[in-house]
Amino acid sequence: FMANMAWNSSMNTSEVRNMLTDKDENGEYKIPFLVVCDAYQSEMVGFADLVLPDTTYLERHDVMSMLDRPISEFDGPVDSVRIPILPPKGECKPFQDVLIELGYRLKLPIFIDEEGSRKYKDYPDFVLNFEAAPGIGFLAGWRGKDGKKFMRGEPNQRQWQMYEQNNNVYHYELPKSYQYMRNWNKGYLHWARHHGLIRYAEPIMIHVYSEVLQKFRLAAEGKWDGKQPPDHLRERVATYFDPLPFYYEPLESQLVDTNLYPLKALTQRPMAMYHSWDSQNAWLRQIHTYNHLFVNPKVGVANGFKDGDWVWIESHHKRVRCQCKFSEAVEPGTVWTWNAIGKAAGAWGLAPDANESQQGFLLNHIISEELPPHEYGDHISNSDPVTGQAAWFDVAVRVYKASDDEPKQTSPQFEPVKPYPGMVKKRRKWQAYFAGLFEKK
Repeated sequence: FMANMAWNSSMNTSEVRNMLTDKDENGEYKIPFLVVCDAYQSEMVGFADLVLPDTTYLERHDVMSMLDRPISEFDGPVDSVRIPILPPKGECKPFQDVLIELGYRLKLPIFIDEEGSRKYKDYPDFVLNFEAAPGIGFLAGWRGKDGKKFMRGEPNQRQWQMYEQNNNVYHYELPKSYQYMRNWNKGYLHWARHHGLIRYAEPIMIHVYSEVLQKFRLAAEGKWDGKQPPDHLRERVATYFDPLPFYYEPLESQLVDTNLYPLKALTQRPMAMYHSWDSQNAWLRQIHTYNHLFVNPKVGVANGFKDGDWVWIESHHKRVRCQCKFSEAVEPGTVWTWNAIGKAAGAWGLAPDANESQQGFLLNHIISEELPPHEYGDHISNSDPVTGQAAWFDVAVRVYKASDDEPKQTSPQFEPVKPYPGMVKKRRKWQAYFAGLFEKK
């Protein structure tokens, strides 16, 4: 689900692709069986033993739910749904339905009733009838048997239809007296607890000094009776679990030569392309089929390259060849690019020589999943030492001009993905302008 581990969801992508096919001393794959559910021939599909053909959002029910990152506004909770406008093609099946089916076949408690029979027919049925607590479900709108309750109420079997009749969105507007200072607002806190948004109706204090972090530090110092960190990590825990906020250099920058790698590199999702999927949109492909490395002109002057030149961006770990683009808007110590516009050759139903693989690139190759070996160990995760958040924005790099005799092509390149039997032959040039007109009826 949203994880393309053979491409843009992994750090150190080149080596992860090798890890996916690693074998043990007996010649057996270390990952013995790999199932991928995807609507497109993504980079990950090529590593799968079994591919379950998924649907797009046009062909399935989806929820932006109160139970998982709702689309709320400042004046109150908001959730929404997607209603399919097309039937699934061929043997495609919504991945949510597959999970419901697996849950039943594995006899997981949530998916069976007291007699062991199937509890939910499919995902739409699951959304209607699952309750995290009495009256608290996926969707806040039109609850209750007659659809007249909101935020809390028993399941309503016409809830999908009622969302569809209301532009697929439900917006609960809080009373004005509940909209401000919510962390200390008694009325709001009690309302939020009753409707399952928080567990306790107690003031939510913003801690400048964190007692929770201090407990971790005390454990690292041997002054706590509870769980203890491994001895070789005590100093690390004591340092970074500081109860007071403090600044420190990114962990990677503490371990590499920042004179050699003076810049920081970032990768961001483009607004029109969440993860990788919108390379399927012919009109969006007219706007962006490849990405540049955006750099401040001062970086180009200092390193001898011009706007539009082919350059290498290199970390202590690996390097990538790409095209640069000057921008005064970029902070001089930072370079950045869009994520996931660049694709592996032949993936996603694109031609092997498509712009996405020949000019587009992925920064992930140069970001290591582990920190360089140091006093805390040779295999320490490249992530925040407190939260575990992957350090996507911490990579230290240098940028320099590619040689004139090098290919005008991004690097690294991979063996082009071959079409599978039964895939429809693309009319690629025509589809750039007439998307969808040539599908077989």
